[in-house]
Amino acid sequence: MISLVVPIYNEQSALSGFWQNLEQCLAGSDTQFEAVLIDDGSTDSSWAAIKSLANDSTIPIKAIRFSRNFGKEAAILAGLRATTGQAAVVMDADLQHPPALIPQMIEHWQSGKIKVVEAVKRKRQDESALRRLGARLYYRLFNLSSGMKLDGASDFKLLDRAAVDQYIALPEVGRYFRGLTTWLGFEAIAVEFDPPSRNAGESHWGAGHLLRLARSTIISFSSLPLRIVTWFGLAGLIFSLGLTIQTLWYKWQGYAEAGFPTVILLILVMGSMILLGLGLIGEYIAEIYREVKRRPLYIIAQSLPSPGDIDDTDRKQG
Repeated sequence: MISLVVPIYNEQSALSGFWQNLEQCLAGSDTQFEAVLIDDGSTDSSWAAIKSLANDSTIPIKAIRFSRNFGKEAAILAGLRATTGQAAVVMDADLQHPPALIPQMIEHWQSGKIKVVEAVKRKRQDESALRRLGARLYYRLFNLSSGMKLDGASDFKLLDRAAVDQYIALPEVGRYFRGLTTWLGFEAIAVEFDPPSRNAGESHWGAGHLLRLARSTIISFSSLPLRIVTWFGLAGLIFSLGLTIQTLWYKWQGYAEAGFPTVILLILVMGSMILLGLGLIGEYIAEIYREVKRRPLYIIAQSLPSPGDIDDTDRKQG
């Protein structure tokens, strides 16, 4: 049994084409499949489309509907919690994660040694030069700060049951699926693919959302930003000591200058460094605050085919 986990947010126009493509790609397989579709608080008719698929699909479907939009990470977690297969494939419903790749991923997993099969983008999809530059910069910063290389990584992955169980058991409230599945350290293999254009609709990931994601993921996986502030402070101390020695030397020689520009410069530089340091500390405190509140990651409003198919605890809260 292989479980398919598909987070959905306002994908009404894309669902039908995605599901037809998925069924065609899996039709000749000897593997048994189940699907878990998670409606992440869609404001369109995605839930109605999911119910329609559940009635007509050749693949058994479980469906979960959140009470509101809790984000893709929460949807992935809810979907993985509802799976019963020996492995789970996480993928998007916009066909940028091609279903035709699933049989190849399963073949790698069935070798018995591989616990995680990662679909890695050979190139990025069509997007603006600014967005491409931002993505490249983000991955460089993440790789540098966390020590994990995620270049070309996507949420399109196959996880063995052992990896699924370990991921579910992680205590974090703020989750990053790509990073945490790498952090788990299971034997993994990469399968390259070229992401096609969306078959319908448009991306819901705006610049602001991507910036917030970059901030939270880097803070969650590394304390490097705090160490950088320490290095800046040490550099400022060395600079200040050098300036102090120079000032005392000039005074001893009898031609000390007024020094007003130097004082202003020092105040501006040191003040900016202090504010930067306080801001970074505040970001880490905010992340700690979010974790210690221990609020549920999601609230389930409805589920299909029946509430009994999903554990009562998971049904009410994540």
